[in-house]
Amino acid sequence: MKRLLRSLAVLLLSLAVSGTPNTVLAQDKVIVAIISLTLNNLPIYVAQEKGFFAKENLFVEVVLLGASTRSIPALIGNSVHISASSAMTTIRAIEKGAALKIVGGMVNGPIYDLISLPKYKSIKDLKGTAIGVTGLVTSDTILMKEMLKAHGLEYPRDYAMLPLGGTTERWVALQSGNISGGIFSPPYSFAAEEGGYNNLGATVKYVPNFTQTVFNVRTGWANEKRAVLIRFMKAILKADRWIYNEKEDTVRIIVKKLKFSDKHSEASWRYYIENNIIPKNGEVNLKGMEKVTQLLVEDGTLKPPPIPT
Repeated sequence: MKRLLRSLAVLLLSLAVSGTPNTVLAQDKVIVAIISLTLNNLPIYVAQEKGFFAKENLFVEVVLLGASTRSIPALIGNSVHISASSAMTTIRAIEKGAALKIVGGMVNGPIYDLISLPKYKSIKDLKGTAIGVTGLVTSDTILMKEMLKAHGLEYPRDYAMLPLGGTTERWVALQSGNISGGIFSPPYSFAAEEGGYNNLGATVKYVPNFTQTVFNVRTGWANEKRAVLIRFMKAILKADRWIYNEKEDTVRIIVKKLKFSDKHSEASWRYYIENNIIPKNGEVNLKGMEKVTQLLVEDGTLKPPPIPT
């Protein structure tokens, strides 16, 4: 637990960047791993589209890896420089000895709804079926399991899970009828409801505080490339603020990146803004991290803190 607390000392880059002059002329390449093509990556999309990375003399290459359980090993192995991935998966890696740091927030709340095929009218109806998930131990799967547990369904006794990777893969599997359901974030959840699929509930009702996605780096790379990391986070901070202040342009970017309708894209923007899902200043939701830690204690990843005597 002590190692965890040391490793989770989030770098206060929002303070550092305000006093860091942009004097570097050479463009540096930064490889960023993301999980899937979803709204969770909106700050990255906006920073690309608005040229915020370029203004910081950065060439940012985004690679799609399908699950946090793939992106974290890629980060540890130096295949990528920054990972936008699950806080829960990151902590698991840190507890196993990985030299990683969380340097900023990206998705500061639970944003998934449980969507099922039309014939399943309630969560209990999913008993005996196969549900599509990103990975067996990814944070979105943990949220889904908490929902099902609240309705008396335990894994693997009452249902199976098929690890399919990112949202796009789960969406295709649902449409083809290969899974009974799965959890989806906006705008996928909005499109699913309009398409006749059933929304069986929102994860936020079961786990109201939960830090979903964070920016992670290897400690060695962060120390060596501190100036590059600060410039990257400076661009992300600009994007965070742009998202809150520039509705029409942000919706345009959502439509372009995710290929959803204007209506669903605008509704998604509103959902993320009204629920403060995207941090305004790059911060990590610390109350949400407490819930992540609690769940990791419950599954045996972390040791519970000692009881004061």
